[in-house]
Amino acid sequence: MMKVGIFLNPLSGRTKYGFFAIERFKMIFEKYLEKQHIFEFVEAQSVEDIPQKIEYLLNFDIIAIVGGDGTIKNFLDYFIPLSSGKQDIPFIIPIGAGSLNVVQKNIFPAQRIGTAPRFICSIANMFQGKKEIPPQFIKNTNVLQFRESGFTHYGFMFGNGTIYKAMKLYYEKGVGAEKSLLLMLELILSIIIGSRRSSYFTKFIKSEIVIDGRRYPYDVSLASLASVFRKMILFTKPFIRKVLDTKEFFFAVYGDRPFTLAMNFFQIALGKKVLDRSFNGSAKVVKMSFEGGYTVDGEIFERKETELEITLGPQIPFLTTHKL
Repeated sequence: MMKVGIFLNPLSGRTKYGFFAIERFKMIFEKYLEKQHIFEFVEAQSVEDIPQKIEYLLNFDIIAIVGGDGTIKNFLDYFIPLSSGKQDIPFIIPIGAGSLNVVQKNIFPAQRIGTAPRFICSIANMFQGKKEIPPQFIKNTNVLQFRESGFTHYGFMFGNGTIYKAMKLYYEKGVGAEKSLLLMLELILSIIIGSRRSSYFTKFIKSEIVIDGRRYPYDVSLASLASVFRKMILFTKPFIRKVLDTKEFFFAVYGDRPFTLAMNFFQIALGKKVLDRSFNGSAKVVKMSFEGGYTVDGEIFERKETELEITLGPQIPFLTTHKL
């Protein structure tokens, strides 16, 4: 018997519009999940509810997280410390119900809006119990660990400067998370063609960056990204041929002046070489201090000043469908 728990964020972009509504999930699970398996939906009505809900879900074999990158990040922030030291923790399946869904696209690439619940049923139906799931279906993936003074949290993508400002702007304007990429591109284009948002974009954030003990002499840094994925990071691509050490992650710093920075983003998006004043490669430990806030997986952290250390965190056992 397999116990499948569905952790659902009712406010994520695609859930709000009914694509991942509980009623639809239930109908599919009742039709396609074999009777010897059981499933249960778990919703957190508030942030305060999350630890109790996750502690309950630790008794399941598989947890499907229905939400965007931010939902997965918030889940892991509680899941990692609550599951620490346990020998047998549930497998995770990310269901992309948000806007960008970078985690889902890297872990669970075959998913489509209409097929995600069926994939969960297919995986569960193939095995009588959790211990039968073979290694080729398990994608152990490290999260990134972000440490501030007295505060540790986890995620896959980090941004300060430009991305923080773009996220903050679209939340303030109420344009919706689904337009975030268009807004970021608009901010970049504003430097080249000029617009009312150009001045907003070009306010520098003073930043000190040390990557694996080496200081990068950037007085200003408009964006910094980190990821354990080898594929698309927002609208940029990592330019590392192969990461030989699994303890490394991809990190990029853009320290160019506004016009050069804008062109740099387009060079990266086109898969061309980055410009000279940028760092773009693999790292083990990154230490940063800068003015202002930052984002992790789309979640905004408001700060006047930030002192941050980024390293690899623990491995999470995700389930993948690449063998189905």
